[in-house]
Amino acid sequence: MANEEKILKEEKKILEEEKGLLEKLNENVLKMADAMQRARIDEYTSMLTRPWKFFFFNFIAGLVRGLGIAVGFTLLAAIFLYVLTNLLRGMVDLPVIGRYVAELVKIVNQYLQQGPVR
Repeated sequence: MANEEKILKEEKKILEEEKGLLEKLNENVLKMADAMQRARIDEYTSMLTRPWKFFFFNFIAGLVRGLGIAVGFTLLAAIFLYVLTNLLRGMVDLPVIGRYVAELVKIVNQYLQQGPVR
């Protein structure tokens, strides 16, 4: 009887250890599944199995990226030119440009007084 009890205790201990190992294994598998889901590996593999879809998405991404660069550069250039003209307006008087503008205004006024050419 003592031998059987000793064997039962050892078996219970082994079962508890195995249960703990299985719980740790299950926890690690869940962590790995979560990491794979966050990495979106399924999307990458579907892209690799369908290369035309992969090329299409990269093409669209390139177009959007290029459009963003163009719009961003345009805004930066506009801001830079606005600041530059305000600085130059206060610092420099440009009589040469003023003459051309006056001549242009004179031509426009003459056109408005004459009316449209028929």
